[in-house]
Amino acid sequence: MLLLEKVPDQRNSGKSGRRSGGIRAARQYSAIPRLWIVERSVVGKPLIVGRKEFAKLFDVAPTSVSDRWVPRGLLKYEDAAIVSGKPYWPGGLAAAFQTPTGRATLNESVLAQLMEAQGATTKPRTKEDLPALVGYQEYAALFDVTQKHIAVAMDKQSEILAPVDYVMEGPGASKLWLLDTVLGYVETTLKLTRQDRWVLQEDVAEALGGKVYGGPGSKIVARGAKAQASKG
Repeated sequence: MLLLEKVPDQRNSGKSGRRSGGIRAARQYSAIPRLWIVERSVVGKPLIVGRKEFAKLFDVAPTSVSDRWVPRGLLKYEDAAIVSGKPYWPGGLAAAFQTPTGRATLNESVLAQLMEAQGATTKPRTKEDLPALVGYQEYAALFDVTQKHIAVAMDKQSEILAPVDYVMEGPGASKLWLLDTVLGYVETTLKLTRQDRWVLQEDVAEALGGKVYGGPGSKIVARGAKAQASKG
């Protein structure tokens, strides 16, 4: 359980361009204007599947997902959680996926490998059953910093960021966190970034937790043939 304190709006000069207000770790239990208690619920860790994992599960090229299955309506971005501009489908949906011709079949061995690699214990069927997820862009929005701050902290393997929950497939693999993990680590993050004035943004945390977040990273980034067509 973590006790947090709301920071009064004291940085509204406009000089830094940073947002005013937020949450910092509370040092004392007295005279706290507002409490925000973060409690981790005991649930299983879900399997999540990005484009590359989806392709690997069905022994096809990654472009098959973006260039064939999605345009044909066989797979929908609306059924995925969009995190830092990328879709992540619930593992149960991926495991049950079928094409009309039946040519793409699930590789059960790969499914087991993904479950083990992610430490996943559940395969939810809908995105509503997924917990709130955080990528670099959402992490930056949570603390009102740039995405570069997050990338540098990750590259330096500093203790500023919470331990990563998911390392996805492929070169430059995306790193993802459960929102609960990030919020449970807030005290350490704020302590180590005190001089840099990282401040947890309460509205962003609530939007992510309520799955109504519309900030950076919440929209899908075009891939494959669609992305090439848009450039032309």
